[in-house]
Amino acid sequence: MIDTRTLIKELIQNHSIKGYIIDSLKRYHSLMDIIHILPSCNQIDFTKVPQQHQKIIEIFSNVIDTITKSVLLITTIESMSYESQRYFGNFIKKNDLPVPFAYYMWNNHINSVEYKINFNILSEIMCLTNGQYILQIGSKSAIGMGKTSMLQYIFPDKRTEALSTDGSSTLRNGCIDVLCSSEERNQKDESHTIFDVHGTMNIFNEDIITSIQTYCSLQLLYVTKEDLNGVFLNSMMNYSECIKTKPTIVIIFDPNYDDKRIGPDHIINSFQSQYGHWKNIRWITAPPSELWYQRDHNKKNKDLTRSQQLLKSFKELRESINTDVQKYIKCTSIFSIQSYYLTVKNSTNSSAPVHCHFEIEDRLKQLFGGLNEKTENLRITTPVSYLDSAIKQCEKDSVNNWNAPQTEIQNRKKNLIRERSRIATINRHTAFFIDLLTKYTYTELLITEKYLEKWRSQFESTLLEQLSNAKAEASKLISRIKQIEEHLSAENIQMQQELRNVKSEFNQQYRLVNEINQKLMNIDLTIGLFCDEIMALYELSPYIFKPSSLIKDIAKAFVNLMQKGFAIHILRGRPLHCHSRLIEESIKFLASTTMQEPPLVLTVIGEQSSAKSSLMNTTFGCNFRVSAGRCTIGMYMSIIHWKSKTIVIFDTEGLLSLEEAGSIFDNQMITMAVLSSHLVLINHKGEVSANLKDLIGMSFYAKLNIKSPIKPKLLFILRDQADLSSKKTFFRQLTQLKDQLQNDSKFLKRSIDDELDINNENLYLLPNAFSHDTDAISNIPRCWRNQTFPQEIIKLRQIIFNNITSTTKPRRFHQLSSTIATSTVEPQSPMAEVAYTDMTQLYTKISSNWEAIDRLGPRLLECKTLYELSILQELQIIANEIIKATNATVFQHGEGLIEKTLLEFSRDGCIDKELDGINNKFNHQLTGIITQVVNQAQMDFNDKTERSCYLAETKLKVSRYLEPAIHSVQHLLRENFKTRIIDLLKKARVNDAQKQLLESVQTEFDQHKSFELHELKYRLETKFRSTIEQHRKNLQSSSKTETEIIQNILKFYNNQLLCKQQETTHGSIYKLLFTIQDDAEFRKHSKKFESCLSWPEQQTQQQSPLKFSGLWKAFRSLFSGSSEKCIDSVWEKLKDEPTWITTNTQVNKYKGTFAQIWNNVIPEFQDNLLTSIKATQSLSSNPTTIQHLFQYIENAMNSPCITKQYCVDKHILCSDLAVIGLETIITEAIAKEKSDYELNLQNTTNEIKECQDNLYKQYTAMKNSIELGQTLAETIGKQIVEDICRLLQRRIDKDIREDIIKSQFINHEVIQKQAYEQSISQANGENILKYIYDINRYFIELSFEEIKTTLHTVTHHHTLKFKNLIVTAINTANTFVQEHAYEHTHELRNGIRKAILDIPELKSTELLERELYSMFALNNVIRMTITEKKLFNQGFENICTYYKDIEKTINDLTKNIKTEAFNSCKQSIASRLGCQARCPGCGAKCSKTEPHQKEEVQVWQDPCKICLPSDCTCKHPEPSVVETHESTYHLATAFRGTRYHKTHTPCLELCYQRWTTIGVHAGKQHQPNNLQNEKSDETDDEDEIIFPKAKYYNERHPSWYNNLKKQSTEGNACNERIPPPDQRRAWMVVRHAIVDRYKISMIDNEEYDDKLYPLNVEALPADFEPRWKDENFE
Repeated sequence: MIDTRTLIKELIQNHSIKGYIIDSLKRYHSLMDIIHILPSCNQIDFTKVPQQHQKIIEIFSNVIDTITKSVLLITTIESMSYESQRYFGNFIKKNDLPVPFAYYMWNNHINSVEYKINFNILSEIMCLTNGQYILQIGSKSAIGMGKTSMLQYIFPDKRTEALSTDGSSTLRNGCIDVLCSSEERNQKDESHTIFDVHGTMNIFNEDIITSIQTYCSLQLLYVTKEDLNGVFLNSMMNYSECIKTKPTIVIIFDPNYDDKRIGPDHIINSFQSQYGHWKNIRWITAPPSELWYQRDHNKKNKDLTRSQQLLKSFKELRESINTDVQKYIKCTSIFSIQSYYLTVKNSTNSSAPVHCHFEIEDRLKQLFGGLNEKTENLRITTPVSYLDSAIKQCEKDSVNNWNAPQTEIQNRKKNLIRERSRIATINRHTAFFIDLLTKYTYTELLITEKYLEKWRSQFESTLLEQLSNAKAEASKLISRIKQIEEHLSAENIQMQQELRNVKSEFNQQYRLVNEINQKLMNIDLTIGLFCDEIMALYELSPYIFKPSSLIKDIAKAFVNLMQKGFAIHILRGRPLHCHSRLIEESIKFLASTTMQEPPLVLTVIGEQSSAKSSLMNTTFGCNFRVSAGRCTIGMYMSIIHWKSKTIVIFDTEGLLSLEEAGSIFDNQMITMAVLSSHLVLINHKGEVSANLKDLIGMSFYAKLNIKSPIKPKLLFILRDQADLSSKKTFFRQLTQLKDQLQNDSKFLKRSIDDELDINNENLYLLPNAFSHDTDAISNIPRCWRNQTFPQEIIKLRQIIFNNITSTTKPRRFHQLSSTIATSTVEPQSPMAEVAYTDMTQLYTKISSNWEAIDRLGPRLLECKTLYELSILQELQIIANEIIKATNATVFQHGEGLIEKTLLEFSRDGCIDKELDGINNKFNHQLTGIITQVVNQAQMDFNDKTERSCYLAETKLKVSRYLEPAIHSVQHLLRENFKTRIIDLLKKARVNDAQKQLLESVQTEFDQHKSFELHELKYRLETKFRSTIEQHRKNLQSSSKTETEIIQNILKFYNNQLLCKQQETTHGSIYKLLFTIQDDAEFRKHSKKFESCLSWPEQQTQQQSPLKFSGLWKAFRSLFSGSSEKCIDSVWEKLKDEPTWITTNTQVNKYKGTFAQIWNNVIPEFQDNLLTSIKATQSLSSNPTTIQHLFQYIENAMNSPCITKQYCVDKHILCSDLAVIGLETIITEAIAKEKSDYELNLQNTTNEIKECQDNLYKQYTAMKNSIELGQTLAETIGKQIVEDICRLLQRRIDKDIREDIIKSQFINHEVIQKQAYEQSISQANGENILKYIYDINRYFIELSFEEIKTTLHTVTHHHTLKFKNLIVTAINTANTFVQEHAYEHTHELRNGIRKAILDIPELKSTELLERELYSMFALNNVIRMTITEKKLFNQGFENICTYYKDIEKTINDLTKNIKTEAFNSCKQSIASRLGCQARCPGCGAKCSKTEPHQKEEVQVWQDPCKICLPSDCTCKHPEPSVVETHESTYHLATAFRGTRYHKTHTPCLELCYQRWTTIGVHAGKQHQPNNLQNEKSDETDDEDEIIFPKAKYYNERHPSWYNNLKKQSTEGNACNERIPPPDQRRAWMVVRHAIVDRYKISMIDNEEYDDKLYPLNVEALPADFEPRWKDENFE
């Protein structure tokens, strides 16, 4: 708070009080606070002032009486730079103070007083004007008569307090002040600018007065009776012919003004008789100052009478002359006067005055002259922003507006995107504003701003009036709706109809409000809007900004604008969006010029039109846009500095507006504030309202879900308070609000105090900033800025600073800390938590916050109150129960439909012929089921939510999500159906083949029952062969050919390669690869390897057949060892073809590099690829394996032996790895297709052969009933066992898959953590090698460990009853035969089947499943007569022999079942391995799940050698967008074979340690042979060192850069030079094996520091190989 002491202290310290003068104007205090304090400074006790300061205080005390507002302003102006002066002029004008234009100043250089004309102070406020210029000047005789005081009567908007009437007349003689009209008059197009000349014309001001007179529209000349014989009027009027005709008012100071007997006519006639030839002059009298100051007992009444008479006279006179004034061409800029003044000053014969013309005005007229309120201004001038908003609105409508026609929305969106895609150049409007920002002066920018303001004013007033009327009408309708609803009853039909009618009227009025708002937005063309367009255009097409330095210039211009008061538009557009790469660039410049300490964030929120922006402007001197209605769209950012603090201020769009009624906008905006801010100012007019409680409550709920490290303080600013002393009343209201919030949020089980700091007394009352009253003299309503408001602003500002610097973190952070702490810590005073380290992080975080709010908004913030939220959650629980029950029903019905559909088509025998028809029919029927259950679910929901507390609107929100949740099951059922139909197709083909054979034999038997055995055998064999041949043809027709397989795989490869080449940056491995169009081209690329294998094949003729790909399996089998002899042989054979290594004199070095590639890189590459292949069922129709191939190529190319050796021809090696990988995949795919074909054919052949043998046995036993019984017993018994085995296998497989899916342990994150702990952390040597050698396989092994118990339990559960089930089924078959007598074997077979299916354990099997899988069909039985039933029964009893050795049978079958279960389990686990990327530094596996999201990665820029580090203005490269990787567990790079340069010892550092302090040895990028340096020798001097390490990863491996950069400051042991303790111990366990693995390039340390590396661990031997545990069930 400013007082005498602070003013004197400031004076002593700085010899100036400029800071307080500026602050007074910022607060709109008009210097009154300083003027009031100055007299008290004379009362200072000099004895209490230190002696060294007494003289300055004494001097100051002597001049205090002469200090006026004008003196304060002039001295402040003269102490400023020219640029600051121009900006300072705005503050003077906003305070309605006269702007000093011409004044006297002491010139130290000439040691004399100097008359100074300061055009600079007016250059911003008068660069472009549209009002009248008025000159006021008087004769010498009129000095001291009160010319300036007359202005309040001529222009009633002028108040006495705003006029400069104080000070010495001598010192003021000739000075000129400029008075601007009020904002109210500007809006009414009645603006004017008055040049008030104090004293009269003299030798100092003659030229400037003449120049002003030339351009003014009206002259006010003051004279006295003495001037009848003087030269004043002649000198003023006879300057030129133009001035003679200029509208002029001559005001005659008449000492007899109050004397009614004399009247004004006498003196006016005297002047008219002498100067009557001047036709444009109006004459009027006025009282001189002596009449106002005379002592009179009736002075008050006389003053009142005199004042009213003056007001009336001047009003009539102004009206009479107004027509002439309006005809006169207005001067539009102070620069016209300046230009003419310089001409007059520098020449004796000045030319005729010319209105100053600006080239920029012509340009603006060209751009905007053809636009009006009816043209599509936004689409024409800012097309990208317009189309972006329209596209985003379509996306919002598609997601949120369920009732909208989706096809129409999507078509509209496609058309908009198509239109946007055609924007290939910068349109003329945007190009102009880019030039305006980067090439034009700031004054020209202000001219543009004022021009646009004038353009808008043509249409704005009408639209605002329409909007006000529409809102008023809508408000009335809302009130009427509430009144009707209060008295509404179900029986009153008339009132219900009235309610519908009123609501219809309101909806119509609401649409009208939105239409008018759209029109207002259409004309709201501002500089800020075009800045938004530049941002949007840069996001769309950054490449069209030429030259490349242009963006840097624009970013700098944005920062300069903000420093001059133009706020940066952070949240913009409709719908709102935040992120902008151009703002990011600007923030970089901002951070380099403004940062002192980590930024603190202050956000102001409040109702629309509650003067939030004005409050910030007044409190902190910001320049946020202010006007009636919604002037702030989204959120704007400004920055201030207080002491050493940097405070970022966010001004937000108004809440609780009619335009956003019913939307989630208000919740989103206040949530953005509490997530991002240290202090939230809640600006509210009147009392603490329930609306605030509801908004704060929902923001609390959102903050719980979107975590934020800040616990913001909430400071309530209650505006327009009449009684500032009634704080206790409002404290109680705030306490009540907080209690209600606590009560409403109980269901969340969290306290408001955990996340928000709402102190019961954190509330401040502010009066209205303006005072309103009716003028006692003129009876005109007046409005002016009062003195109380700016005084209170000082107190408020201090409260804000105290609060913003003492915020804390939410309680959850303290709870986390307390669990880590081991001792009690004394409580400390609260401190501001460093939530943002710098401006760049701040912008990144608020962009992230808005992204989260915008993404989660429709679900997170759809409720308006916590009560509604609690009701919503109750409804969601009900809905979830319905969804759960409905999904179970849908799944059950869907499974039944699957079996029914399959059974129906299998009965018709057309599965093989009508696959498409079957799929279509199933999908149609499934859709019908879904529709039915959705309707039933909706009915159930409505029945369970009939309570009155469940509002219809809230019920609708929840019910909308019923259908999507149920539809999710539909997809699962469709996938299941596809799998089942393929399996059934295979089985149907086998059954058809068996059926054909059986029917053929049965026909032959029925016709020729007396066949000889050899003839029957011949006929069976013939039919068997024909059946097998037909089945083989069927299988062949459904199998893919080699050409088709190759084409599919190459298609996947080419498509993904083209996508990756478009997305990646220069230097990526994808730029080294090429597409392979067809089989011929592929064979051409792989042909070069055939010669390489000619020698190896001679060496390996005795090797077993290849299990995997022939070409590279041969390579692996040949070079499985790594002996020097073997490497020498390979080197000699392969050094020339393929040319991976560029050979020259350094043969040994390059041979070593080749050996590392051959022994380590390629085997690891192929092992990983084969692991991926094993996990894929269909290689030729699944692109996943190709995705993994690209990642394995990248991992291989990132190996140290490749990246750090320039002798490697990387483009050749990279493309060859692709060919190797493709050859492996294609070979495996062909082998798998062939294997599947042969396996199917072999299984079918075996089954049909078995059927043939059974039929032959039955025929041979036909004449012997005992033998026939034995034969059928064997056939039926075997089928019983097989069918029971298949049934159990299906059940086990189903249960295992479900358990794998449900398992919380078999997921990427958990397994990765477990893998690290069980290997590195536990120092388990074997597991460490598994982790390093093949982490994917190790993941599978660990997954088996997790699922093994479940696997055993499930198999044990199902096989436990295996024996009893088989025995029961066989006994049931035997009992049935013994108890029944049938004449034919067919009848007997059917009876046995029915009896078995009636067994309780099997009866539970669904009927559809029985038929579909033909359970116990016993098909291999031919129909023949049973002659002797007793003997037959006796023979059939042999079926019981099946369980004499049942234990062995059960064991064998159980083993087979477990093997099948194991393979199924392994395949399911392998599909969940996640991303295959490996860290290029340490080989750690990427911990992200697939697919990855793209992120921006900053492009490296070396420190500037020209600019200072803190003030670099050079261009910063644009960030690249890549699919990034990250790992939670980075390792010391030695585990991957990395060694220190030259010493070749293990590099025992993490890949992110010493991030900015050391370089990385990297092989130079290979040059063509003819460019190689022939002086290369055995040294490594020609190799490249990239410094620092951060630059190496940024340039070579950008996809890992973000993660490693973060780890370099936050990761384990990030500030050390050694690995963490667990990794040091792990290294000592496996170092011999690792060094041996990389022995060609690595040697072990001679000794280790026993304080860091434990020497007593049990180390593995060098030749140790880990034993894997993933090959079998056990």
